Amino acid sequence: MRNLAALLCAAVLGCGVLTAGAGADGIVPVEGPWHATTSAGLPVSFAVSGGQVTSFQYRFKWGFCGTYTSHAGPAVPIEASGHWKAPDPAGPYIEATFTAADRAEGVVVAPDRMLPGCPHTQATFTAEPGPAPFKEPKVVVLASVGKRRYAKEPKTMVIKRDGSMRFEALQWRGWGGEVTHATGRAFIGVGRVIRWPRVTVTLEELIEGGEQTTYFVMSYVLHGRVPPGFRHKGERLMAEYVRN
Repeated sequence: MRNLAALLCAAVLGCGVLTAGAGADGIVPVEGPWHATTSAGLPVSFAVSGGQVTSFQYRFKWGFCGTYTSHAGPAVPIEASGHWKAPDPAGPYIEATFTAADRAEGVVVAPDRMLPGCPHTQATFTAEPGPAPFKEPKVVVLASVGKRRYAKEPKTMVIKRDGSMRFEALQWRGWGGEVTHATGRAFIGVGRVIRWPRVTVTLEELIEGGEQTTYFVMSYVLHGRVPPGFRHKGERLMAEYVRN
């Protein structure tokens, strides 16, 4: 009898029973895609399904280190209070609380990173139901330091402003990924000595901004004869060229 009474109570009055994913006040968030723009002007998207938050994606600014996009992660449960939190393997995280069926208030946090210029940062947001497709920015690299020209999969990269060092006939693999590699030839001129060794180029550390994403770190290895005193390996922070 007590079980029957409990069932009748739940069916007719609710009796304080919370649906999976409901908040403490009985809030049941709208299922489907949600979107927001953070206080830093960057997009947030996620989906609600079966009492869980899935498909979350967000962009965050990590101080002077640049702007990044979160990595995909597993679904996270919505607590009875309406709160949920989704960590990123790299350290940042997003969390929010559903305050109404069509409203979620949250924050995107990037903790301190063990690199100069990457302090703790955070940005708040208020999300609502509806899709917000992430427009993927074009991935480019600074291809000419003298002209400050950016290009996608450049065949030639001018590394010194006077043109005394450049990479040519570059063939790229994995362009647009976290790390991309290319092989080609290097032109190196030191005084009257000119050499054309083979070169392997690596680009990494994507920085997002506006309509394009830029590789921040370039390293290279020269294979073959080089001018006297010239190193076979090197690394450049491409953003230094932009600031100078």
